[in-house]
Amino acid sequence: MTQKITLDDLSRRLGLSKFSVSRALSGKPGVSEKTRDAVMQLAREVGYNHTGVPRLAASEKIVHLVIPQADAINSSFWIEVIEGAEIEARALGYRLVIDVLSSDRGTDIVQENVHGLLLAGRRSRGIIEPFMQLDIPKVLIGHPRPMELIDSVQAANFDGGYCAGDVLGKAGHRCIAFFTDAPEDEGRNLRQAGLVEAMRVHGGLALPAVRFDASVDAKSVVLETLRGPQMPTAFAGATDFVAMTLAWGLMELGLKIPQHISVVGSNDSHTASQLGIKLSTVRQPMHEIGAAAMQALRWRLEQAAPDARPRRTLLTPEFVERSTHGPANPAGLAAALQAIELHTG
Repeated sequence: MTQKITLDDLSRRLGLSKFSVSRALSGKPGVSEKTRDAVMQLAREVGYNHTGVPRLAASEKIVHLVIPQADAINSSFWIEVIEGAEIEARALGYRLVIDVLSSDRGTDIVQENVHGLLLAGRRSRGIIEPFMQLDIPKVLIGHPRPMELIDSVQAANFDGGYCAGDVLGKAGHRCIAFFTDAPEDEGRNLRQAGLVEAMRVHGGLALPAVRFDASVDAKSVVLETLRGPQMPTAFAGATDFVAMTLAWGLMELGLKIPQHISVVGSNDSHTASQLGIKLSTVRQPMHEIGAAAMQALRWRLEQAAPDARPRRTLLTPEFVERSTHGPANPAGLAAALQAIELHTG
C-alpha cells in the first residue's frame, strides 16, 4: 500500500516551513513564484493531492495578533492598540484572533489557514521573535532592527521624548531626570534620546536614565535622585505608570507638584487622568497605531507587489497639558528639600 504524502513530507523535502508549503499549494500570498513553482512541481511528482488543501471563504479572512502575556495583561498601551486593531480589522472584513502567549507557547499556535500576522509587545521578551521567521505576511507593531525587512507601525518615540523636553525647556527647566522601567526596551530608549536632544537645544541637561523598579519605595528613589550632584527640576517617566508612581512618592515626601517639581509621563493611558493626579503627558496615538497596523497588513495581502519593499509607518505624538508641569523653580525645590532633610534628620 502506497504511503500517503503529507504536508510534513513536502516541507521536509523542500526545506521549507509547512506554512510556506500550504500557502503555495492554496494560492495564498506570502511566497515567491519560484517557491510556489517548486512546491507545485514536487506535489505533482509525488502525487500529493494539492486540490484537497482547503481554502478560506472570502468572509473568513483571519489575522492572528500575537502578544506576550505580560504586555497584554499589564500594559494599558497595548490594550488600546489591540482595540484599535480589532475595530479596523472588522471594518476591512477580517477576523482578528488574539493569541496571548506565555513563554511556553510558540509558533505551533498559528494554523495553516491564517492570512497574516500582527506581532505586538516588547521584542526584548523574546516571545515574538520566532514568529518573525515565519513565511507569512506580517506587520510588526514596534521597532524593527536596522535593515530588518518587515512592514512595521510604531509610535514616533523619539519625537515623544523631544516633545516633553521641549515643553519643559520652554518652561525654564534645564535639568531633567528620566526614569525607565525597561532599559532594554527600544521605544523607551528612543523617548530618552528625544528628551536628551530637546535639553541640548534648550541648553540644558537630561541626566542618565534612572532604573525604576516598582518593588522599591518610590520615596527613596526620588530622594536619591534629588540629592545627586545635579538637582533636576522635572521628572520624566518612560510611561504614565512610572510617572504616576514618582508623583505619589514626591507628594508623600511633602513636595508640591508642579510648584516645586514638574512630572510628565508618556502614552496618555486611562490612568493618566483618573487616579487623583491629572498627569501632564505625551499622548501616543494608541488606537491609531493598531488601526494602521491592520491597514498595513491589508496592503501587503491585497495590494502590494510580490517584491514590494517593506514600509515603516510612524505615528506622531502630542503633548497633553494637565496639572503636573509648570515653570522651573530650583530655589523653591531646594528650600523644600532642605526642610525635608531637617525634618527627617
